[in-house]
Amino acid sequence: MPKIFILSLITFSLLFAGARVENFNADSDGDNIILTWNSFEEPNVKHYEILRGPSKDLLNYLNVVSAKGDNSSYSFVDETAYKTSETVYAYGLVIVYNDGSKSEPMRTALRHGVSNVKRTWGSIKALFR
Repeated sequence: MPKIFILSLITFSLLFAGARVENFNADSDGDNIILTWNSFEEPNVKHYEILRGPSKDLLNYLNVVSAKGDNSSYSFVDETAYKTSETVYAYGLVIVYNDGSKSEPMRTALRHGVSNVKRTWGSIKALFR
């Protein structure tokens, strides 16, 4: 009987130890890339880190999005995509917990073509912000 009790405690803690996040997607609106995801459970989640890279294996830090709580929808607009020459953008979403531990990144990628004219104009506009 005690073994069943210990097993049920372990199951309970594993069930609520991490966040449940789904539908991590990237879409292009022609100018920017919009990342969206949904959380269903966020116990002990401090924030999310957004990563971007030229491939799904080479992701670098891009931004932080604060956690809102269970059953939340999130979006992040990457307004810097026009500054790079890649046409395929890879993104990662990392869950950062209150104790500082991190999840492995959820990954997504998409094609985002920006003309050289738009890329140059976007860089010029950025100088005056």
